Amino acid sequence: MSVQGKRIGLAAVLLVVVIQFIPVDRHNPPVQAGNTIYAKENMPAEVRATLQRSCSDCHSDQTRWPWYSYVAPVSWLISGDVHGARSALNFSEWGTYSPKRRADKLEEFCDQLMNRKMPDSKYTFIHRRARLTQQERDAVCTWANSSR
Repeated sequence: MSVQGKRIGLAAVLLVVVIQFIPVDRHNPPVQAGNTIYAKENMPAEVRATLQRSCSDCHSDQTRWPWYSYVAPVSWLISGDVHGARSALNFSEWGTYSPKRRADKLEEFCDQLMNRKMPDSKYTFIHRRARLTQQERDAVCTWANSSR
């Protein structure tokens, strides 16, 4: 290997080490159980299980941060996705939403499920258990439509 190749390799290794020290927000705010979607909405057990399995890691304040969410640059992507998802729809803050906002979120949520925009393909690529069958999508949307 040439001297230039060794320098490039060393620089790449140093860069990977240095970027690990860039702080990433992986906190889970405290959850008030009475404000969650599960406390505020009556839903069938299979719908609840589907939401918890396929949606809650990104759309709640109870994210399970896997080991790779601590490794940059993947950590940046995951943190950005989770915080974006929470700001769009947060099951942990459901009780703070107005009735109109809840109805709008349920409609949007169902639309994204049926158009296969959710769960996000980046998430389901790694979390295969989060993939939804058409039957699960239908069950969630049937519940969502009856709750609006």
